[in-house]
Amino acid sequence: MDAGPSQTGSGHAVQTQIFKFGKFTYGGEKRSNDEHKTHKFVKVINKDGDKLDVKKLVQAIKTKWDLKRPNLVISVTGGAWDFPMNRHVREVFRKGIVEAADSTNAVIITGGTNVGVMKYTGTAVKDYKMATGKGKKIVTLGIATWDKLRDDIKKGLNGAISSNTQPELTIQPPKGEEENGTLEPNHSHFILVEHGKMEWGADVPVRAEFEKQIKAMHEQPLGLEDKKIQDSQISCSSTEHATCNHSKARLNNDSAWTPDSSDKNQWIEVDLGVTKLVSEVVTQGNPNEDKWVTKYTVQYKVEKRDEWKFVTDDTEQNKILKFPGNSNRNSKQRNIFPVPIRASFVRLVPTEWRTNISMRFELRGSDDLPVVCILVEGGPNSIQQSCEAVEKGTPVVVVANSGRASDVLAYAFQEAGEKSDDDIENRLKTIIKEDEIAESKKLIKKAVHHSNMLNIYDAKSNIEIDHMILQALMKANITNIGLQVTLAQTWNRIDIVKDEIFRSLGETTDWERYNREIKETISGNFHQALIKNQEGFVKLYLDNGVVILENFITLDELKKLYVETKFKEDERVNEQNVLEKVRREIEDLTTLHFERYPLSSNVKDVGLHNYLQDPYRHLFIFAILNDFEEMAEYFWEEGQEHIASALVASKIYRSQAHMMTATYKEKRERFKKIEKKYDDLAYEVLDACESQSEKSDSPNIVLRNLPNWGRKTCLDLAEISGNRNFIAHSAVQTLLDEEIWSTRDGLNDTKAEKKEECCCIPYGRFIIFYIWSCLDVRTPKGRFCHNAAFYIMFLALFTYVMISDQLSNRWPAGWECFLIVWGITFVTEEIRQMGITIKEMKEYILNQWNWIDIYMLTSFVLGVILRLVNHRHEARIILAFSIFGFYFRLFHKLTFSKYTGPKVLMIGQMLIDLAVFMVILLIVLTGYGVAVQSVLYPHVTDHWNVFKEILYRPYFQIYGELFLEDIQGTADDCACSKNETAISLGATPCPQNTGWGIVFLALYMVFSNVLLLNLLIAMFSHTFDKVEEENDVHWKFLRYSLTKEYFNRPFLAPPLIILVHIYRLTRFCLGNWTPAVMVRKLSEEDDARTIKMEQRCGYEHILSKRRKQRQDASLRSRLEELDCSLRSRFHELDKNLKKLKTHISSNISPGNGTS
Repeated sequence: MDAGPSQTGSGHAVQTQIFKFGKFTYGGEKRSNDEHKTHKFVKVINKDGDKLDVKKLVQAIKTKWDLKRPNLVISVTGGAWDFPMNRHVREVFRKGIVEAADSTNAVIITGGTNVGVMKYTGTAVKDYKMATGKGKKIVTLGIATWDKLRDDIKKGLNGAISSNTQPELTIQPPKGEEENGTLEPNHSHFILVEHGKMEWGADVPVRAEFEKQIKAMHEQPLGLEDKKIQDSQISCSSTEHATCNHSKARLNNDSAWTPDSSDKNQWIEVDLGVTKLVSEVVTQGNPNEDKWVTKYTVQYKVEKRDEWKFVTDDTEQNKILKFPGNSNRNSKQRNIFPVPIRASFVRLVPTEWRTNISMRFELRGSDDLPVVCILVEGGPNSIQQSCEAVEKGTPVVVVANSGRASDVLAYAFQEAGEKSDDDIENRLKTIIKEDEIAESKKLIKKAVHHSNMLNIYDAKSNIEIDHMILQALMKANITNIGLQVTLAQTWNRIDIVKDEIFRSLGETTDWERYNREIKETISGNFHQALIKNQEGFVKLYLDNGVVILENFITLDELKKLYVETKFKEDERVNEQNVLEKVRREIEDLTTLHFERYPLSSNVKDVGLHNYLQDPYRHLFIFAILNDFEEMAEYFWEEGQEHIASALVASKIYRSQAHMMTATYKEKRERFKKIEKKYDDLAYEVLDACESQSEKSDSPNIVLRNLPNWGRKTCLDLAEISGNRNFIAHSAVQTLLDEEIWSTRDGLNDTKAEKKEECCCIPYGRFIIFYIWSCLDVRTPKGRFCHNAAFYIMFLALFTYVMISDQLSNRWPAGWECFLIVWGITFVTEEIRQMGITIKEMKEYILNQWNWIDIYMLTSFVLGVILRLVNHRHEARIILAFSIFGFYFRLFHKLTFSKYTGPKVLMIGQMLIDLAVFMVILLIVLTGYGVAVQSVLYPHVTDHWNVFKEILYRPYFQIYGELFLEDIQGTADDCACSKNETAISLGATPCPQNTGWGIVFLALYMVFSNVLLLNLLIAMFSHTFDKVEEENDVHWKFLRYSLTKEYFNRPFLAPPLIILVHIYRLTRFCLGNWTPAVMVRKLSEEDDARTIKMEQRCGYEHILSKRRKQRQDASLRSRLEELDCSLRSRFHELDKNLKKLKTHISSNISPGNGTS
């Protein structure tokens, strides 16, 4: 497929270079999913021998292959013929180079053919992928000569190019001696250069130029037009007047830079802040006058103290380029540099102009892209490539002991100054022709003097080659601190940044001084650290003040973080809808409700940016949702609202663990451990607040309204997360005792609720007994007493109606009518509790006591309906089920007591055990029932009766009703029949006396009464012990639940509650009803003070914990040292004892011994 012509003209005749793209596969090459592996290639036709426009080639590749800009380029060069590689060097390839490429998102560039070092590289990629399951995204690019490929290979590739559909052509895999003209099958991309020359190495200049130009693959404007570059970063030789100063020189501005005089001493300069690769200048004239620059030169430098350099034509003459300027006011003139320049400062110097000097401009380029060359084995060309790379500032890692060229370079570097030139020359004679030795020796001597660029790696050493590559890049960029930090972070080597780079700047570093070299670079690094879960780097940047989080986390940045991590694989999620997706996920995991995320109050508009207030909280949620455990804990420590954040994190991990299937057992257990950790943190911070603050402050923390967490309180969050220990804390229990259960002081009573009491209490006092109306029905305690008393009266009335003959009447009358009305008020109250929103209904369903309410009230309503339609018998049965539920509901009233509450909980847990036991019992019971029925009654035709007997008889035999007459076959003949005809007509059959019934009964009784019942007892004992261990905690949690329930209930009990329901319904319809919430009323000042107090207590607790950990670590270290010292002394003592024994035994002669 033709990518179109590329025209070049640099002093030569204009000619056309063509890039043709295609795909192919190697025959027999399969992936695990049985799909053929596709290799992409581009054929570059350049037969005229003119210099190839590699920049255009790079841009074409970027468009067609959609390659992302790599973080590193690893250029592997060396032996171009098959050579034996020792085991250590093979490991360098398999574990080192490919692993470095995978971890750093690097591109590996080789010669592409299936021989020598290229073949070893491809095999290493394949082995790494098979061993780790990774490496799918490693781009391995081969740059080879088209003319030297086998004819059948070229024919197949031309066929792939000529097809408009780009078929995946199958080419037979290389075999034997023919491998020299084939492509290595594990490379992902190929550039095939057709020069019309039948010689190896014709592609080397293209490869060298490609490695330069790939740096500019993803160029973009550097910040003049969009004002990312500040006015203070632009300077000039002079300005005409204040309204037309140097800051007006931005592209597409409404004015332009004009100096006070037009001569060749004028210039305008840009400080880029950090080192960039600049590849292009775009200029315009003055938009208001006929003034523009027609020619100019470009100067650049990296350090401010450096000398200015000119952009040249990249030839041996290094001719200074004069770039063509503009021909009118507003058209844009683009000038591309022959090779991207590495610069921090760029200066434009006008040399020719129309009328006067006046211009606007923009620079285009990209971040600096590190390139490293790795030499393995090799010959003369390899020596030339490596030495030229060193001369041009590209670090080279020479793999020593790999043979030929690499060994010569390693020897020359290691023995520099100690060995004579003859030694090097003698080594060169083994690999180079006689007439090439002098030139090669000259290149080697030049390269050896660049000690910071040449690095020798011994495959037998303990250092991994990926670390050697990093060291080489660090040495080569020793003045570029920002790039050094980026490289160390790419390798995840925080020790280098902390111990070498930052420490070298001094402990009293003024970070503003290094703003150009560090701060801007680290903004991108910080983003990468967040999405790659590099908690150490995040902490390092924030603790050293390199990144100010409040100035970094904007709304757009938060969107990018989620799109690049949590929802990376979801194509439906983008930056426009990602935060809505986050909001829904938080709500699903926590049951909290947010109108939007983040809240409007969390966003602060400053200029063009929407900065987030309390960014630590947002990054804490980000880390939790992405399961970045250490990072989440760091943001929790640095943020505010420690207790609420810990409780929310606990709930999120609990929900995620609950959703995990058995397949993810290890991950589920890890989530449970993290949940427990955050539960403990919330408890510990509350404990620290209670011990360090005044007595009145702890209730403020627990009951403070939390706008950032769904307007809940810490108590609500603890209940949602199931943190029983938190609710059982003495601070919470004291609050329940002194301020909620009995008094309700200081809580947020709404005006609507106060009006409700004023309107409804007089009617309640008129109807009910004076003793009950004297109780303070505003408190949960008073409401509980009212409800308990009226509930018992309702049960008494219900019992009377059920055991009397009132249900026998045709129509309800008297007490029965009152019972129905009373029951209906229970139904209305239950509907109120259920709520009107989906969230309220979900919370309602999660409460197991509400299941009993639904059962008993549904059966009550159904019984009343049957009663009214004159199905009196059926109504009595349904109401019997209902009253059983009402009596069972009395257990809920017992939870207020410390003695009976835990017992109720035990019953609930034992019911779960009983359900499991009944499943087991049903299997045994059914098996025995079928066996006995088939033996005793073989001729029964009444199938319904058979199914009944299968379950009926075995079930009651568990309790001692053995039915021995039937089992033994001795039943009274008068009551049954043995005649099959009579049995078929409906007579009761007599059991068969076979003796097997007794055998089955004996086995069944042993299994059910001995084994299974003892299993049930053991299960109940385990549940009892488990609840008994935390008896106090369970009761306090039940007590809180009861307190909250009656806090939110209307102050009148059924049936008087109907007055409150009518009143609330009226207010709700009018739109002015606000329910009461268990929240502490705080002024803005008290609220801010409470937040600060909690934060201070949280920090002090964290510091105390760290001190204890350091002390424990120090103690362990001392104990280990003591243990080591004692072992050494005992060893020394043992040696001395042995010497003493030897000395004594040698000094006692046989004749002088004593008996």
